[in-house]
Amino acid sequence: MDTPVQRLKRKVLLSFSIIIMLILCSGALGWEITRHLERSSKTMEAVHLFKEAELQLRREEKNLLIRGYSVERFHNWQKAKEDFYQRLGELIGLKALTDKETGELKSSNSAMSDTYREFLDDIKSGKLTESKVARYDGEFKEIGRRSLRLIDGILAREQAVANGMDSKADILIVFFSVVFIGTTAFLVINVLRNL
Repeated sequence: MDTPVQRLKRKVLLSFSIIIMLILCSGALGWEITRHLERSSKTMEAVHLFKEAELQLRREEKNLLIRGYSVERFHNWQKAKEDFYQRLGELIGLKALTDKETGELKSSNSAMSDTYREFLDDIKSGKLTESKVARYDGEFKEIGRRSLRLIDGILAREQAVANGMDSKADILIVFFSVVFIGTTAFLVINVLRNL
């Protein structure tokens, strides 16, 4: 037959075991949620930087198209293009894009490179007419809009992931708090009962 002291010891051990398991589980789940939020945050930051680089590239394209060729404008455009490619590489390096999104970005990038080659050839040869300027402007605009739609989709997806992780974290906090408080109350009541 169990004595009251032995029952109290089992209840105390059970309560502490539950509390320790809760602490371990909350630590593991907290780490996992934090890791996902950090990844999502890095991805959103990289996407924002990529979007800024694309918009800056578009500004420099416009400067070349509207104001004409000058060494300074050309260097500004080259710098914007290099920044754009660097941001694209960072975005792909994060592995945050689906294969389809990566393919679409690379396709846009390829189309943009082909258009740039033609554009630079026309600038160097002095054959940049009004109709060609309008054509290049339209092509640059379409390529940019395609990329921006894709970028906005990626941002929306990553924001949804971050919001989902926030709600999961809130649910876990409430669940662990309730179980922790219940276990603590069980422990305190049993200890007080046996004093």
